[in-house]
Amino acid sequence: MKNKFLVMLLLAAMCMNLTACKSSDKKSDSNPQTNTESSTEAGSTTENTSGTLSFTAGTYTATATGNNGPVTVEVVFSETEIVSVEVKDNKETAGICDTPFTRIPEAIVSGQTLAVDTVTGATNSSNAVLTAVEDCVTQAGGDVEALKTASGESAELVVEEMTCDVVVVGAGAAGSAAALSASRAGANVIIIEKTSTPSGAGTIAGVLFATESDMQIAENKVVSTEWLYNQYIHDSSYFANARLVTTIIQNSSETVNWLVANGVNLRLLDAGHGSQYAHVGMPTTAHGYIDGGSVAINTLLDQATALGSEVLFETEGKELIFNEDGTVAGVIATTTDGRELHILADSVVLATGGFGGNAEMMAEVFGEKAGTALVTNNTGDGIQMAWSAGAAELGLDVAQWFGMKYGAEAKQMENSSALTELVRNPLLFVNNVGQRFGNEEEAYESAALGTMMYNQPDAEMYIIVTQDLIDEVAKVGLAEVFVDRWGHLYGQGLVYNEAGKDHDLDAMCEAWREPKDYTATIEDAVNCGVAFKANSVAELAEILGMEYLEEEVARYNEFCAAGEDLDFHKDPQFLDAVEDGNTIYAVKVKLRCLTTLGGVAINEDIQAVDESGVAIPNLYVAGADAGGMYGNNYVVFEGGTLGFAYTSGRLAGENAAANAELSK
Repeated sequence: MKNKFLVMLLLAAMCMNLTACKSSDKKSDSNPQTNTESSTEAGSTTENTSGTLSFTAGTYTATATGNNGPVTVEVVFSETEIVSVEVKDNKETAGICDTPFTRIPEAIVSGQTLAVDTVTGATNSSNAVLTAVEDCVTQAGGDVEALKTASGESAELVVEEMTCDVVVVGAGAAGSAAALSASRAGANVIIIEKTSTPSGAGTIAGVLFATESDMQIAENKVVSTEWLYNQYIHDSSYFANARLVTTIIQNSSETVNWLVANGVNLRLLDAGHGSQYAHVGMPTTAHGYIDGGSVAINTLLDQATALGSEVLFETEGKELIFNEDGTVAGVIATTTDGRELHILADSVVLATGGFGGNAEMMAEVFGEKAGTALVTNNTGDGIQMAWSAGAAELGLDVAQWFGMKYGAEAKQMENSSALTELVRNPLLFVNNVGQRFGNEEEAYESAALGTMMYNQPDAEMYIIVTQDLIDEVAKVGLAEVFVDRWGHLYGQGLVYNEAGKDHDLDAMCEAWREPKDYTATIEDAVNCGVAFKANSVAELAEILGMEYLEEEVARYNEFCAAGEDLDFHKDPQFLDAVEDGNTIYAVKVKLRCLTTLGGVAINEDIQAVDESGVAIPNLYVAGADAGGMYGNNYVVFEGGTLGFAYTSGRLAGENAAANAELSK
């Protein structure tokens, strides 16, 4: 990986001599990046060469499973061609699915082919469109295999050289903050992102923390820096880098104010606004997105572009470039249209979001049971690049286990969210051998629940609920049976955006209080294979093959009768017996991972450091690629990860720009 800079230039020259470059590939000495497209084609195709196409003319529809559920496609055929492809209905995340739902249909029609590349960062959505179109082709009597056959011609490699002061790899929360802060500091910035739109955990998260932001001061809700420091240090069992933690906390409020000044819409939210009812009464750390993470990140990128910086989507960072003395000198990247970019820079910021989407790394670090994270395109690229420069490994074993998820079967349910409303409460939780493994009140503490599940066989659990309890909820509502989760915020008119969806806290509170019959929902879960149904504990144990379930339920029922949980000390108000004589359901849930939270050791200046703690010249690592903020788990307060991403990114950009200025 540590190729010498002069060798890289020689290789580039050789490639240019071997390639018949068009005039658009020529470079200007005064401004290399102006001759490179700011975005590149996705969904590239190879024109079908199988001969005359033949179809039964007409309009056909088909449905395939995407990331969140069914995607329905309509295809119009003439007797000899595919006339149009249109996505008619879907449950995919807005913003992320826009590119594949536009480009892939266009590519299919223009090339009259199914040999179309998926869009990076939206693979499941892309494949759903392609699968549904294949179905339509079959319905129309077409030859699917012929349409999927590429011509075999390969494009010649085009190598382009670009120069800038700072190159940022990754356009998520940390990367966009780094790009804008470096731009505002006067640096010439290029930011590259391998997906077609901003992605990463920053588009899914809802809030970031601060201590004394202007909003907190205005509402008299400032947070003690000592309290936040102790949250990080104590929750990490003292493994966290205390100097880094202090720096991030001390700069958190400036980051929030800076985001607002740069057009990001935020609002202050009291603790317990999300799924974590256990946080009610904690200090008000959370600053929530009003428009959502994708809008926020795009806003920062637009500001950076307005200052002269360049954003290159569908451009993947592959490896670092090194000077002759071994110092970092830039990044080699590839584009989806076949170009290789040699981006020479005085400073490099790596912000690629961790390795949660890398199945091999996840299995190696956490075991096969961990699966992959919610953001599948974050595959450890930045971590690997930093290691190649001599950066030390730190925090590789930290994942953000967060809540729970269902298996793929839930995509066939009418409304799996309604099922979650019912079962993510302090019911009876058992692992796959039928044993309890902790206090079920942690249903309301996402990080704790996820970590508890990770430590169980196969990282899964079953939630036991009876028809008697469902009937009670139908009479009085979830708030009466369990807790009034948003009652402390009711009447304030608060709405924030998380994972691309608006969360209206007043409406959520009213729905939670309203009596609702979940019988149809739980039966739908049974029919789809998400839940299991029995008429007795013994029958359920047999269905699930749980060796210890009967004796465990018997012990649990004794606690319910006595009003005291002697094993895990669950609040008596949540002790509801599971007895024969009524229908018993078991809902299977799996471990949910948002992202990984480390890999590269950094110092308080957000510089990558080696095993001796010595800073690696010209190299900065921000966000989920950086280690040192956690022990082996996420912190138990609201906004920790997103707050670190934006603040570390902002500081990395400022410091990278200053480093580039010193290099001139």
